[in-house]
Amino acid sequence: RQNLNQIPLGAAYIPGTTQLNEHANYPTLLRPLQGFNAIEQNTTEFYDKYHSIQASYNRRMRGGFSFGANYTWSILLEGDTGLQWRLNADGSMRSDWEAYRDLNKQLAYQPHVFRGNFVWDLPDLVADGGARRAIGYILNDWQLSGMYNLSSGTNYDLSFTYLSGGNSVNLTGSPDYGNNGNGARVVFLGDPGSGCSSDQYRQFNTEVVTGPDRGSIGMESGRNRMRGCMQRELDLSISRNIRMGGSRALQLRFDVFNPFGIINYTGRQAQLQLTNPTDKDIRNDQFPGGQLDQTRLRPQNAGFGAVTAAQAYNAGGTGGGNYLRVVRFTARFSF
Repeated sequence: RQNLNQIPLGAAYIPGTTQLNEHANYPTLLRPLQGFNAIEQNTTEFYDKYHSIQASYNRRMRGGFSFGANYTWSILLEGDTGLQWRLNADGSMRSDWEAYRDLNKQLAYQPHVFRGNFVWDLPDLVADGGARRAIGYILNDWQLSGMYNLSSGTNYDLSFTYLSGGNSVNLTGSPDYGNNGNGARVVFLGDPGSGCSSDQYRQFNTEVVTGPDRGSIGMESGRNRMRGCMQRELDLSISRNIRMGGSRALQLRFDVFNPFGIINYTGRQAQLQLTNPTDKDIRNDQFPGGQLDQTRLRPQNAGFGAVTAAQAYNAGGTGGGNYLRVVRFTARFSF
């Protein structure tokens, strides 16, 4: 959906300055068709380009073991889906439109996704009578199965907010170019890193990230610049079906979700909070003065660049709540 009556970039500024003019608080006077609000058009003028390699392998049950795996390598996903047109006052496209599209062409995707499963019919104890038969009755006929996932982290963006003087009109001269979207964006002074690290309190280099200045045209940085941490998941189950004559049977099953207690970071504080476009003092610094802020150790109080969430397993029928590891026992009798 595109706004054909958008307020052009800089329209709320006094010409040659970044100071607001007398019409800044009256958006309808700044639009090409004065007196009208946004005039929107639904259009399919966009493109996506996706290149990938996909492979799968399945081994049927043989020798008491079966296995299956699927792997997708997403080589490229780019396009201009979701970008707002950048129009001049006469309705023509701005001269920087192609550069803007190229800057924001990367779409959110996971480069690598690997998922698999297996079933292993555990070896049986040969029962030739006596105590071995009794032990075999307990140990035999069990199956171990599992499901696992290895996948790249998802893309995310860094954003900013100013305590004062930093709304879209102040920064871009147009209320139609909102901050952190199609308007002013964070500025990278260097390489912030991939967006994930083993340090809970420093997922990327926060020292090279700052806020934009007034007069922005929304080309400080592109979208989907950062990528979260790889997701690693393993669930195991061991079960046994005991026939009890006729149509009666008893199934015993033990499920262990995340048996090795793997921690997957799924969220981090990605918003940089600053005082104003002139001072740019950081208000949510995780390392003020170079030292870890002891009041921001917990994820709910995380400062800029620190982890705010990790994957948790829902206990479901065990009483609710989220846990790092869940063990569940199920007994089912059928007749």
